[in-house]
Amino acid sequence: MALPKISSPIFELTLPSSGKEVKYRPFLVKEQKLLLMALESQEQKEMIRAIKQIINNCAVDKIVVDDLPMFDLEYFFIKLRAKSVGENIELRLNHPLARNSDGQECKHITEMTLNLMDVEVQKEKGHSNKIVLDKESGIGVCLKYPTMALADKLQAAEKQSQIEVILNLVADSIDYIYDNDNVYPAKESSKKELMDFVNDLSQDQFKMLTDFFNSMPKLKHTLKWKCAECGCEESVDLEGMASFFG
Repeated sequence: MALPKISSPIFELTLPSSGKEVKYRPFLVKEQKLLLMALESQEQKEMIRAIKQIINNCAVDKIVVDDLPMFDLEYFFIKLRAKSVGENIELRLNHPLARNSDGQECKHITEMTLNLMDVEVQKEKGHSNKIVLDKESGIGVCLKYPTMALADKLQAAEKQSQIEVILNLVADSIDYIYDNDNVYPAKESSKKELMDFVNDLSQDQFKMLTDFFNSMPKLKHTLKWKCAECGCEESVDLEGMASFFG
């Protein structure tokens, strides 16, 4: 006789990049085991692999985890963790450089509770993925947000200088190039053609593209707190998944 199965509650979230509604269940003991094993390994690759697998397991609606922008993946996991383990996390905060705003030494640790459901993806005003590079010709680029799969690909590339990594990031993030007359999908161009296009940009045009990555949405929460010892008021930005669970 088959054993009875306990049903899990279903929750819903909105992916920040697309506005798509996704249903999910809390992670179970089997997913918790994956996460704990990854934490014990202390390997970032193992952590990312576990997080992707857990999201894939828990998503009721079909999604392609490798296609999610990095901030979507972080947002999804932080909400999933909140519904699975608990919405509140305890933080221990101290003054930068162990000194308060008056420059006086204060090593007091202030404990605070943060509700993970209050954490959202922050979007900068004016940010756009369509960038006009030359107004006269109408040449521009539409960029895709980097995914975890792309990050893994760039990290796996050996013996690349920092500028080579950035060039590859830009080229691999091109969705399409356009001008006044046509649209040129990146998938119809070779990697060499895309790299040649990027290499032929002026410094100002290239900066327009790199600014896209600097201003793209990010998982961020500004926490304001008051030291219980000296009464000094402080503010700290928690940014990226590691800031909340590190």
